[in-house]
Amino acid sequence: MKQKEVLIVGQGLAGTVLAFELHFAGVDVCIVNNPQKSAASRVAAGMVNPLVFKRMTKSWMVDELLPVMKKRYRELQELLGERFYFDLPMIKPLSEQETELWQERKADKRFAPFIEIVDESCPIDYLQESHTYGIVKGSGYLNTGRFLDRARHFFQQNKMLIEADFPVDGKGFEDRIFQDVEFDKIVFCEGHHLKTHPLFDFIRLQPAKGEVLQIYAPDLSENYIINRRVFVLPIGNHRFKVGSTYEWEDLTDTPTEKGKTSIVERLKDLIHVNYTIEEHWAGVRPTVADRRPVLGKHPQLEHTYVFNGLGTKGVMLVPYFASEMKQLILDNNYRVSDEVNLKRFFSF
Repeated sequence: MKQKEVLIVGQGLAGTVLAFELHFAGVDVCIVNNPQKSAASRVAAGMVNPLVFKRMTKSWMVDELLPVMKKRYRELQELLGERFYFDLPMIKPLSEQETELWQERKADKRFAPFIEIVDESCPIDYLQESHTYGIVKGSGYLNTGRFLDRARHFFQQNKMLIEADFPVDGKGFEDRIFQDVEFDKIVFCEGHHLKTHPLFDFIRLQPAKGEVLQIYAPDLSENYIINRRVFVLPIGNHRFKVGSTYEWEDLTDTPTEKGKTSIVERLKDLIHVNYTIEEHWAGVRPTVADRRPVLGKHPQLEHTYVFNGLGTKGVMLVPYFASEMKQLILDNNYRVSDEVNLKRFFSF
């Protein structure tokens, strides 16, 4: 029987980064993951945007999140021997009304790290004409598929990964034993599957399906992310991820013609360039009703934790809150902020 201090269920973005956090802290950790399950992390665009365009505010906690995010992904790139995080400025075509608000924000020193310029000239060809164009700094993307694949290889090489389903209603869970592994604590990082989890069904999860296209557009600039009603994200070799959609009824990971049409129609209003659709993916985001992550210990089961609800901002949120989750697991007296604490859902 192998002894492990922490068992993590789920090797999406949350479970993967948490596993590294614990591993770096000298904790003997094991991950259980079913690769056949839907994994929103793998099909996600992985985009990082420090601003919320709808209200033209800074993204929640962005000043704290970005430095931690960049440091951690840089360290993981060195460990895994491959680059998978890329800084890339973002272009936002602006209306006349939006231009006024952006110019106000640009004059505000709190926005200085994130707004490069608001200008009438567009730095790239083939964008539909707009009143002005805002350039965002601090944006970029994580190649989530490559990162998770490299992490999986690392975990396999270090005998830290079991590829299987983890049943929560069996005797093994009560005895803290899975296959030939005996564990002290367990953390569930299962994304949208948490909604049907018998131990955490009190969490107000609102999963949202999203669809993304990959296009080939050899004439389009790869120097910027473009974002207006749809994002166009360069991923190399004249390929771009384009998305996304929101669907709350159909929570399968099956791409739909409706989703594809929605993306193509919005893309037509953004760029005028020839392109070919090469791929079409779908995944389900683990979004919480209050749009905040969920970290904490089960109210009745001392050894059982949850780390979830990272949603559309997961790439930026995960490194910071994986560190918080590590502290929570290792120190019984540690408290995470009320905004992300699992206790906000307790009603018993």
